[in-house]
Amino acid sequence: MNMTSGAAQELKTTARAALAVSQSRVRWRVMGIVMTIMAVTALNRLNLSIAGKAIEEQFSFNTVVMGTVFSAFLWGYGLFQIPWGYVCDRVGPRRTLTVAMLCFAVGSAAMGMVPRLAAISGISVLAGFRLVRFVTGVGEAAISSNVTRVIASWTSLRERGFASGLQVCGLGLGGTLTPVFIAWMMVHWGWQAAFEVCAVLAFIVVAAWHFYATDWPEEHPSVNDAELQIIHPGSRKGDVGARSTHRGVTSVPWVKMLGNLSVWGLILGYGLQGYTFYVYYNWFYFYAVKMRGLGIMQAAAWTSAPFLAMALLSPVGGWLSDRVARATDRRKGRLAAVWLGMGISALLLYCGNHLSVTVIALPMIALAAGFNMFAAANFWAACIDLAPPYSASLSALMNTMGSLGGVVSSTVTAVLAVHQGWGRALDVAVWITLGSGLMFTLVNANRGIEERDSN
Repeated sequence: MNMTSGAAQELKTTARAALAVSQSRVRWRVMGIVMTIMAVTALNRLNLSIAGKAIEEQFSFNTVVMGTVFSAFLWGYGLFQIPWGYVCDRVGPRRTLTVAMLCFAVGSAAMGMVPRLAAISGISVLAGFRLVRFVTGVGEAAISSNVTRVIASWTSLRERGFASGLQVCGLGLGGTLTPVFIAWMMVHWGWQAAFEVCAVLAFIVVAAWHFYATDWPEEHPSVNDAELQIIHPGSRKGDVGARSTHRGVTSVPWVKMLGNLSVWGLILGYGLQGYTFYVYYNWFYFYAVKMRGLGIMQAAAWTSAPFLAMALLSPVGGWLSDRVARATDRRKGRLAAVWLGMGISALLLYCGNHLSVTVIALPMIALAAGFNMFAAANFWAACIDLAPPYSASLSALMNTMGSLGGVVSSTVTAVLAVHQGWGRALDVAVWITLGSGLMFTLVNANRGIEERDSN
């Protein structure tokens, strides 16, 4: 009897080992493309914050005027989040992401031609910059919500936080490389060439996505049943009856979402996070040059530091929340990571802002950005926790609030910096960071929107 039991156990172990060996790994290749998409998205968004200094000087713009150019991107980005998210939930992310990336690639290419186009059309150069950045923002509006839908469809419940961290990691990697890359291009070939190269990279990535990815893992020719059992237990290749948590939906319950307390905690908290994020995104280079007195290349190198910190710490934040969630529950896991990230971020930003020694202050501010995204990865994971079938629409709603926070940040930070100094501008961001963490307290990642309404 013991020999029979032992043989059965050995057989089960051998079967599990064979399953692990035969398991395809397509989902992680898709996540790799997702990270690259986020990196190129960051490149095409952040390029203006570096090239903006040269544009400001060439066309005699002041800091407040440049703030309106930054805001033009964010208006396009904010207004089109929800439409893109809705389309993604209806038709899937593959086609939606393809069209969106083509849109912002064209916008980036057009940026270098604005002076010529303005002369031909008779509009001002400033209006031309605003219009092109608005169009670029429209294209980029689809990226984060569609990527969240990809994560919902292509990863398991246990991998959700870490995969969301990889999403933010890609953004951080793009931000890390962009300042030095754009500054080097500006020095050698001018700011126009920098935008053209950004556009070329975007076209390459959109081709890779379009020809490799599929909307759902069941459709991918290289995904086998062993991997499908990891992603969506019970699914099979070509299964037309796959679970509604990862297939397209016919409608999005906006009324239920807007009547849910967790949703309001999520989107308001992310609106506050967006304010601080865009301080790093739009103004860190200006801060390094104008407040700390650094040169172009030196400031560009330091501007990479916050994004390197984001790339390194965001997957850690997602991983930590997954580990805590396994030991306790998802709400405690997400909340622990958000509180820890936002608390440390606020402390580091305050201390760095008030230190006079630049070589200590700037790394502290960079780490503050990293811990901000350590927390932010869990906002994206919570979108999937609350609404798996329509996570693109919910994350689009959340990112719309983040964009509105960025619109306010672009203008308010500039006004505070001009009239009260950069120190005051960053102190405001400290308190807003703390507010974001506190707002996330309202989010209960244990229970989805449908589950709440059914109780």
